[in-house]
Amino acid sequence: MLRSFAMKLTKLKLVVILLTLIIVSYVLMTAIKVGDDLFGLTLAENWCKERNLNSNNISITLCINQLNSNTLAFEQALALTLFLFVVIATVIKMEWRVSVALIALSIVVFSALVAPSMLVEKAVEWNLILFLIGSMTLAGILRTMGIFRYLAVQIIKLGKRNPYIFVALIAILSFATAAVLDEVTSIVYVVMIVLELAKVLRVDVKPLIILSVLATNTGSSALPIGNPIGVYLFFTANLPIGMFLRYSFPLALANLVVVLFISFILLRKYIKSLGETLKRYSSKIDVLITHYYTTLERKQSNLVLGLLILLAFVATVSLNDIISSSLTSIAGVYVDPHALLSFIPYMYIVLSLISIRAEEIPQFLEKSVEWSSIIFFISLFILAYTLTFTGVMTKLAYTFIKISTTKTYVLYPLMFLGSAFLSSVLDNLSVIVTYTPIAISMVSMKIGSPLLYFALLFGGIFGGNYTPIGSTANIIAISLAEKKKIKINWVEWLKIALSAATMQLVVSLIWLYLNS
Repeated sequence: MLRSFAMKLTKLKLVVILLTLIIVSYVLMTAIKVGDDLFGLTLAENWCKERNLNSNNISITLCINQLNSNTLAFEQALALTLFLFVVIATVIKMEWRVSVALIALSIVVFSALVAPSMLVEKAVEWNLILFLIGSMTLAGILRTMGIFRYLAVQIIKLGKRNPYIFVALIAILSFATAAVLDEVTSIVYVVMIVLELAKVLRVDVKPLIILSVLATNTGSSALPIGNPIGVYLFFTANLPIGMFLRYSFPLALANLVVVLFISFILLRKYIKSLGETLKRYSSKIDVLITHYYTTLERKQSNLVLGLLILLAFVATVSLNDIISSSLTSIAGVYVDPHALLSFIPYMYIVLSLISIRAEEIPQFLEKSVEWSSIIFFISLFILAYTLTFTGVMTKLAYTFIKISTTKTYVLYPLMFLGSAFLSSVLDNLSVIVTYTPIAISMVSMKIGSPLLYFALLFGGIFGGNYTPIGSTANIIAISLAEKKKIKINWVEWLKIALSAATMQLVVSLIWLYLNS
């Protein structure tokens, strides 16, 4: 009875929140007006292109008028309300996230807020979705080959005498794989290893999963290939790789130290308990390791094949840009590196048929892929695109830019903090895509330097560490954990991430100041 009452109270709370969001969103959208200055014109032009209005020879002034109209303000308020409602409902009850996202998605479609064809063509990053499905399936296959158990045993061997080394190894592995591969590949495989550690050691691995996510996001900022934001800025702003090595790589290393330092302080009781577990069961762990290597002989061929597939997969992903360029030269047809990356996992799924039966592939697709996460991602992409399409992101970007240009000394901090704040609750790629044309205009007008692009990069990535929905890696990690009945709530996440992300932002601000 109490449970039923609590559920009704929660639903009533959500209704009140929804009504409040509608009112606040409408007031906010009617209050913000995009001006006809250079930045307003640039933003309005990009917004017109997004809605295909420029094909009808509509002037930029007319675009601004339409963007600021009361009719569109209602659409903007609805789009903002739906997105924020999904975020808040996820905070209140994580298990509701897919259901609430699907409700919001249905409202977007049947209210004709955005044409369904545009949602299919423009809203969803299908490259990422295909890559996710392939990577999760391949991870499931490699797991049956014993790869993750093998890697987990190696971590236990190296860190069994010192829990701090044990924890640091997981963070360093997450950082390194994200830097040379990408955040999605990194988090899928590192979380698999952590889950194997849970089975072997019988310990709570929630803090290790959160730490691996923070380290993964940090590592993804080191080089342009690690994160979609980095890839986008790298190509759009024509940034040389040398700038990433100068600005991003040193900061990523510094922020890895920050994550480890904060984690060692906040998790000292957990690490102490982990150390006691390792010490208490040291003889059992030695027996387990010995038994593992004894039984390994029977499965060695499978393990070797799995390791070869994993190493080849890592190498192929790392060399993806070179491979796409080579294929372009050979075929005489442009091969998009991002599209090519989407299909790499499937090539190695086919190679794995050497070890597994063909009829097992559908089973791996069914059991290894976190389909609820895939649906949630698609819904989030659509809701985030709705913000861009209706002009919400344009108005928010204009507000931040106007504040920063009145006082140029706050330009870098505001661009950085603005992208960090929005990226903590919005799709960070959508945030950066909206800001980038403004940054390009500012750099061309000598208002700012190319360091502005890195302010956006750092804000988008490190801001995403704040919340469980702040980045792709966060959502994937939580979903993979849930599949093994390990539920990470917002409070558990914020206990570690809030301090770590805040310190990362402080260090990043200092770094931007020293280089500006």
